[in-house]
Amino acid sequence: MNGSRASLKKHNPIQPKQLRRLHALWRRWTRSLTLSPDANRQLRHYYIWLITHYQCSETKALTERQAAKVIQWLVRRVEAEQNYVAGTAGRRGFPEYRRIPPNRAAWRTLWNCAAAIGMERHDLESFIRRHYAGVGLRGLADLRTMADLNRVLWGLKAMLRNRNKIRFPNPQKRAA
Repeated sequence: MNGSRASLKKHNPIQPKQLRRLHALWRRWTRSLTLSPDANRQLRHYYIWLITHYQCSETKALTERQAAKVIQWLVRRVEAEQNYVAGTAGRRGFPEYRRIPPNRAAWRTLWNCAAAIGMERHDLESFIRRHYAGVGLRGLADLRTMADLNRVLWGLKAMLRNRNKIRFPNPQKRAA
């Protein structure tokens, strides 16, 4: 009996909520392509056809299960784009794209780097004020985007790398 319920669930048509989510993710993923509505629809149907392994070629023909698979695929693509932007935002030579708030992992990395150098909160505040006041950062409260946090993080990482370099004494210079 449970087997028949499961098989019925596999073949339920796409739910309106799934359809809205799929379309929203699709628009977000393809916004920079500037395609005509017809070309955009054709491209979406082509991707649906590929993702469902050639079982379905239209959005409204998807089952709940197929729709979930397509949505999951789109979520991964959108998140990958956001992660790429978050990692390069604020770096010299990379445009900032859009304002992305710092995530927990970025904050954790910032604090771990500061701790490895031996900085406490007031030391970090002072470091930010001294080195990044020119770009408008006067303290931790001003780190509102990944670009801001990355600027400070790259400075801390550079300090950490320089501190950890092995320095060999020059054999030519000896005390007399």
